Amino acid sequence: MSDKVYSQLMGIVTRVQNYPGLDGLEQIKSKVDLICQENNYPCPKSIELFLNAYTFDREDKLKSAVVAYNLCLSSLIDDELPLRIYINALLASIYIDAENYTTAYILYKEVLENIHLLDDNIRSLIYCNISDMYLCLDQYEQAIEYAKQGVTAAKNSNNLQNKAISLLNIGYAYGHLSQFKKAISIIHRAKNIAKKNHSSRIMALSYGYLAQILAKQPNASQELVIEYFKKAEALYTDIHDKHNQLENCIFFAQYLESINHNDDALLLCKQIEKKLQSANNYGFYSVYANVQANLIEKQQQWPQLIAHQKLHIQKAEKTLDALKQQQNKALIKNVDVIEDNQQQQVLSDMQEHMGAITEIGQYIATTPDLTASLTEILAKINTILPTFEFGIALYDKETHDLDYRYFVDTNGLVPLLTINCQQHKTVGTYVIKNRATVHLNTVTDDALAPFVDNEQRKKNDMVVRKNSPAVHSIILTPIILKDDVLGLLSVQHHNANQYHEHHRHLIEHLASFIAVSLENQKQRQRLEDANKALEQLSTTEPLTGLYNRYQLDKITPKLVDQALKENTNIAVLMLDLDDYKTYNDTYGHIAGDNILKVISQLMKNAFSDSNDYLFRYGGDEFLIISFDQTSDAVETKIRSLRDSLHQANVQNPKSRYSDRLSLSIGGINAQLNQASSIESFSQLSQIADKQLYKVKKAGRNNYLLI
Repeated sequence: MSDKVYSQLMGIVTRVQNYPGLDGLEQIKSKVDLICQENNYPCPKSIELFLNAYTFDREDKLKSAVVAYNLCLSSLIDDELPLRIYINALLASIYIDAENYTTAYILYKEVLENIHLLDDNIRSLIYCNISDMYLCLDQYEQAIEYAKQGVTAAKNSNNLQNKAISLLNIGYAYGHLSQFKKAISIIHRAKNIAKKNHSSRIMALSYGYLAQILAKQPNASQELVIEYFKKAEALYTDIHDKHNQLENCIFFAQYLESINHNDDALLLCKQIEKKLQSANNYGFYSVYANVQANLIEKQQQWPQLIAHQKLHIQKAEKTLDALKQQQNKALIKNVDVIEDNQQQQVLSDMQEHMGAITEIGQYIATTPDLTASLTEILAKINTILPTFEFGIALYDKETHDLDYRYFVDTNGLVPLLTINCQQHKTVGTYVIKNRATVHLNTVTDDALAPFVDNEQRKKNDMVVRKNSPAVHSIILTPIILKDDVLGLLSVQHHNANQYHEHHRHLIEHLASFIAVSLENQKQRQRLEDANKALEQLSTTEPLTGLYNRYQLDKITPKLVDQALKENTNIAVLMLDLDDYKTYNDTYGHIAGDNILKVISQLMKNAFSDSNDYLFRYGGDEFLIISFDQTSDAVETKIRSLRDSLHQANVQNPKSRYSDRLSLSIGGINAQLNQASSIESFSQLSQIADKQLYKVKKAGRNNYLLI
């Protein structure tokens, strides 16, 4: 079902675990009602049935929940596959708690076969639940592996609830593998997440698991173990979770009996007896029965009954263990086959398009102008996966700016945008900060809530841009090279459920190509800058920034030749600072060098046209060539230069010609042609030099232009 409103509703209901308790469920229902009202859209029957079933589930009316979930499944159409997978995962979790592993396996089989169609939010829940199944089967290594996948998926989707539960599963498994220090550390991590997010259920689970793990250690503090069990029990009284509350009570009773707190254990067993239904969970009943038997035996009552009960329990445990082992082997074999097939399918889908991805990566790496090539890159991307927008944002780790520089959609280039990763909370900043890929197939306010500040999104939407179609599917992945985050790569589509697991892997692979490309571009830019600097050094005089004398041989022949051909004026001016030596002797060479810089800048200001060429001729001598300019124009520039130097009022107290630093200038402005007697720069410079000599002889601080 590709309807936009339906995809919004799916984005909400598939995140129901983020809204704990019955109050949270009411929030979900209110959100669904509001969207339907705002869009004048009748709530789909499947969504109504799902929310009804989930209500039973959250109220711990599990038999009713199973019936309602199956009713919802029977109402689904083919396009509602994501909801079918989600419901199967929830049903499987219920069956695991009831120790019906065969039914749970059948459900997980379908889930795993289609998990590549889902985004990380739903995947995190599924991996977490599969990890639960392996814990129940005492297969702790497999439980850890699936829980770790759950942590990764939860991190990518910023789903803190699923991340915390996956961490609890990892810690619980390590505890049963006698890796107690690691187990307790990981459970505390989960507890801290729960505390930060005010999740009473996960806090209760955390304390209960800590108590169980500590109880396995011979030297653990009895007071601390009891405290943790009690904290868990206190939290469970305020939430709807009968299964985990019962588990906590049973293991608490077992621990109390093991340390001979028999009266407290008996009292707790009486409470458990009212809640326990052995037919639903024989594992719990077995633990309870052993505790009860031990307590009665300590009282030395009813020996025949005790013997009978113990024998019955032993036989039941053997039967249960045999059944569990049989189921265990079949489950592991089949789950592994499904997982392998799934991975093979993903790899096959990737290999089908890997050549095209490589081609695109090479194209990006070699294109001289990435901006001009974006439209063509978008077209190439669309041959691999559907997208209406493609973009590369660059990250500056010094300023923390994320520059959305290279973005294009089906309408053309997207306006430039820069955001600061320290000041803003967006999907892009999350990708950069966490080095995590974000894959969402239902982009809604609820889906974006973990990533985007709602107020910020209203002011400046970082995902849905103005005048662009609404976004419903996105993949954003970091561009990383040698542990440095260079930016991010983004693809987006206006329809929901467009991106599968192999699409994400392909985009991540393309990001690695782009990382190399961006680094190559930096290297090319550094080389170009170095070449420019080298060229600047070879053509200019370093102190003044003017052309050096050696450039005369490169520049003047071309200018003279052009003037001769075009019957054009060419002016040559020789300039000399008056009594510069006395200034140098008075103030020193550093001050003298600074004055040369000042004179050079004044020359640049006065002779600023593109056909003015300025040279440092040597020492305090300068030369200017003005091409294709009238004598009046050249003379105006000379006067401007002299006036600006006079106004600078550079004192030269030992000067023989002025109370301040001054210039003597001699020059010629000649109109050249094929019949002209002047046909070389050497002739022009000699004439200009003679005029300069006349100015000096006449008292300096003046100019002469012929």
